[in-house]
Amino acid sequence: MLWYHKETKMSKKRRTKIEVIRAVLEIVRKGGEVKKTEIVYGANLNFERASRILKWLIEGGFIELKADKYKITEKGEDILREIEKVASLFKS
Repeated sequence: MLWYHKETKMSKKRRTKIEVIRAVLEIVRKGGEVKKTEIVYGANLNFERASRILKWLIEGGFIELKADKYKITEKGEDILREIEKVASLFKS
């Protein structure tokens, strides 16, 4: 099952790196263990950009890769909660 990021919309505005990271982490959290293809389609990324973001997230310990599937770590859960807190401050 593919998980699509709720804030992905066709627009001319580029997303920030934090917005892309948030989208990827949310997809991985919701999906449990997901393949790169699910992340690419769900976060509306091309494979090259997705590969760079995933590599950065793995190196930072935010996600892990096992048998071609990505899973969020506790550290990834923590940073996602912090990103959501900051984002909620701007929505108010």
